Order: sequence, then C-alpha cells, then structure tokens
Amino acid sequence: MDPSPRDSLPPGRPPQEAAAGLWVFAPNRDSRGTVSWLLRSSTGPLLVDVPDITQANLALLSRQGSGRIVLTHRTAHGALRRLAQHLGWEVWMQEQEAYLLPTMAVQTFGREQKLADDLALYWTPGPTPGSCCLHWRGQQSVLFCGRLLQPQSDGRVAPVRTAHTFHWGRLLTSLAGLRRWLGPDEPGRIACSTGLAHLAGAALVDHGARALADLNLEALQAVGPGPNLLR
Repeated sequence: MDPSPRDSLPPGRPPQEAAAGLWVFAPNRDSRGTVSWLLRSSTGPLLVDVPDITQANLALLSRQGSGRIVLTHRTAHGALRRLAQHLGWEVWMQEQEAYLLPTMAVQTFGREQKLADDLALYWTPGPTPGSCCLHWRGQQSVLFCGRLLQPQSDGRVAPVRTAHTFHWGRLLTSLAGLRRWLGPDEPGRIACSTGLAHLAGAALVDHGARALADLNLEALQAVGPGPNLLR
C-alpha cells in the first residue's frame, strides 16, 4: 500500500490521452523532468518510466489492473519504490542498472527482450549505461526512446550531448543499431522523455522511421560535443 493516504497527495495535472490507448504524464521533477507514458498493450497496461505520485496520476494508474513498469534510463526512477508498492506491478530494466535498486525485485534483460507479441525492449546505452528503448506495435507503432533522442526547435529529433551523457560514441552506435533492429519502415511515431515543449502542443513525433533515417550519425560523430547536425 502507498504509505501516504491518497487525499494527502498533491492533486497534480491529469495525464493526457496522446493517442488511442496511450497517455502522457506531466514531467517529473524528481527525475530531471522525465516524461512518462502509459500504454495499453495486448497483455495489459505498461508504464514507461515513473511519473509524480499525485492524486491525478494514481487515479488513472489504479484503474488499469495488473501491469508492468519499464525504466528507460537511470534518471527515470523517481519514487519508483512507492509507486510499485501501491500498484504491485512488475518492474523491468536493463541489467546494467539493476544495482541501483538492490532491495527491489526487478526483471532484467541484456541486449533485447520480447515482452509480448507487440512489445520489445532494446538496450541502447549512451545516455546512461543501461538506457533502453521500447517498441510498441499495438494500435499503432510507437518507439519510446527515453533520452536517446530529444525533439528540437525545428520539430525534428536528435541526440543531445549534455553533462549527464554517459558515452557519446555508444549513444550514436545505439542509434545505428536501433535502425537495424527496427528496419526502414519502423517506427510510425516516437515518444521522447524530454523536450516535448518543442513539439508545439503535440506529444509524439510523427514519421518516426524518417526521423531516424534523417539522422546524420557520421556528422554527429565528427563534431562530438558541438552542435547537433541533421541531413
């Protein structure tokens, strides 16, 4: 059970339905502004990263029944322990970062993991050592990329090197590997963990396959910490 009574929690901003079977939560200040997502997969609800524990967020999550939580990077945990205790949901993360939760029962994976016919996890280190992406081929095709890619002011997406980036070269290698995993026609759309303000009111990046194909990884490798370049 949640150690705090529901009515003692802040009301919070209600999650918004971004598409059929998909909700987006307000940025979580406890995890450097990470944006979390809730989707309805073929096997039940799945929460991507941890939102603020508020009355509005718990109201939606508590109605979902039994589900799972996926962590896309080490700064997306927020108040995971409290939320997991309240919901009783299984937690998945990449094995490189499981040591961060030594007293929690978590499910881990290595390079890739199929969670259901319409859900697959891919290890994409770079933003953090155990960063991962989730591809949902359900009512639509959506890639949940964590902090691997961020929306830019021109509406495109690109990797962004910050003081918190674990390894720039591995990040770019992960993007190349993601292209091979997904193929030239996937994903349909991209859901990011940060930078949604650049999408002019939208929550998802459209034409996801084209957005991945347009990334000039060679130029990004050459400039290193300089400005991000797109074809």
